[in-house]
Amino acid sequence: MSLRRPLRVALSFFLTSVALSLAAAETAKSGASPEALKAAGLTSAQLLAGAKTGLGMLVDYAAADMAKPGAVNVSAPSSMAKLESALKRLNQSAAFDSFKASLNQSAVSVAPQTTAILKGAIGPLTLADASSLLGGAPDSATKLLRKTAETNLRTKLMPLVAQAIAANGTAAKAKDLLAKAGPMAAMMGVPSVGDLENHVLNQVLETSFGYLAKQEAAVRANPAALKDAFAAKVFASAKK
Repeated sequence: MSLRRPLRVALSFFLTSVALSLAAAETAKSGASPEALKAAGLTSAQLLAGAKTGLGMLVDYAAADMAKPGAVNVSAPSSMAKLESALKRLNQSAAFDSFKASLNQSAVSVAPQTTAILKGAIGPLTLADASSLLGGAPDSATKLLRKTAETNLRTKLMPLVAQAIAANGTAAKAKDLLAKAGPMAAMMGVPSVGDLENHVLNQVLETSFGYLAKQEAAVRANPAALKDAFAAKVFASAKK
């Protein structure tokens, strides 16, 4: 009997040490040190909740920006610069402007779909993801969303871009530009349908993440705009 108590004490001490070690390992894995959490005035649960809330609001703010007239403005592919110049010399700029308008119309019709996909990427975020925002770079939220959502954005938006381009005849207008520019323009060529689709998709994504970056900068400067205590603490912690 006399030996049982010391054994129980030793076992209890061992189990406590293991539990503390596991907790420390989990904290290290999450990337949020106890010191960083204490400095921010957050628990791990509050950090994750605040990060998700703040990111969701950033997406909403960016979506509101993109919905404004003229917010999505797609340029023509750079490979068409010579063709554009040739058409200007022939007083056929209106034809090229019509082509660019079709490109832009395709982008405008698809851009609103980015919101739901970005929102869908927020739910599965982990504590480690949230920790990257705590004392991270000023654009860490935008980078996090890009890392977690871009592949899915491309997969889901590409069919929509293809449908939009097919519906408004953008590819046909591109080929028609060659006819208007004359026989010497044939060697210039025009982008394929696939190239046009990729061009529009890339510009939609760049526009979307551009507005996210703009809103993140605004929120970093004024975290109280998030109107959520935990989110405000997360976004107030960026490195200067």
